[in-house]
Amino acid sequence: MLVLEPQHYYLLQQPWWGMLIALYLFLGGLGAMAFCTSFYFWRRKGNGSLVVGGSILGLIAVLIGTIFLILDLGHPERFYLVLLSPKLNLSSWIAIGSILLLAFMIFTALFVAPMLRWFRWLPWAKNETVIRTFGWLGFITGIGVSAYTGILIGIVFNIPFWNAPALPVIFMISAFSTGLASLILMMLFLDREAHEIHVMAKTDGFTMIFELIVISIFLLIRSYGPVAAAESVNTILFGWLAPYFVGGVLLIGLAIPIMLIFGYEVKRQGVTAVTAISAIFVLIGGALLRYVVLEAGILQIPCCV
Repeated sequence: MLVLEPQHYYLLQQPWWGMLIALYLFLGGLGAMAFCTSFYFWRRKGNGSLVVGGSILGLIAVLIGTIFLILDLGHPERFYLVLLSPKLNLSSWIAIGSILLLAFMIFTALFVAPMLRWFRWLPWAKNETVIRTFGWLGFITGIGVSAYTGILIGIVFNIPFWNAPALPVIFMISAFSTGLASLILMMLFLDREAHEIHVMAKTDGFTMIFELIVISIFLLIRSYGPVAAAESVNTILFGWLAPYFVGGVLLIGLAIPIMLIFGYEVKRQGVTAVTAISAIFVLIGGALLRYVVLEAGILQIPCCV
């Protein structure tokens, strides 16, 4: 709806990005950080199921997220032109993001393939130096992918709510949190006795506390920002998005998992149904966070003086 404000701006809810982009942002960040966490445990000689399963989980999540991104294009069958165009603009965030996504999937596949019995014939299967190099390249591009999910919308300058340095930080923190949650759920099926589950749950608890603080500061600053940004905050906290944000993101996605982890899971130091429930809630909250941020985007278009 187009509204003329007394501050001489038109305010219009952004009409471009919806559920498909929200799913891409969610799965891209989750998958990238799931791999990065798995690689960290591989460097520490951690559980083999966690390393292999986490790498595959990260690869599949980013691949599915990329498919959602492609489907959102006006002509999805032409997505490959982003990289094959002779006029490829390497200063464009679209091109940079496409390169990061492709590179991450390639390096992750090259890293994990020799660990699968079907691919032990690969030339570098017994060369730990090469495998480690692919792992580090996957880790670096994974960090880039998780950051890009926030930068992608943060560079939209005429949507003040998005155009803030804190947004990529929030998305990266949330990506790490959801990546940990996805690995916890995976390990509950693969090896529920693994001690890494408790380590990841406790780490996720501290991550969520930090995420809650950063989100609070971000909303406070944006509420005193441009007209459109203040309107976005109002919509999130008191408008039609409030049930999704207050109930879904803050309560289900952050507050309840924090209480479950530090009030029960950490004290018991054992894997229980609480661990699984808190991880599921984290994933729900992470997905809703992307949805809320996209839906809260309001264009601020200068009008007349």
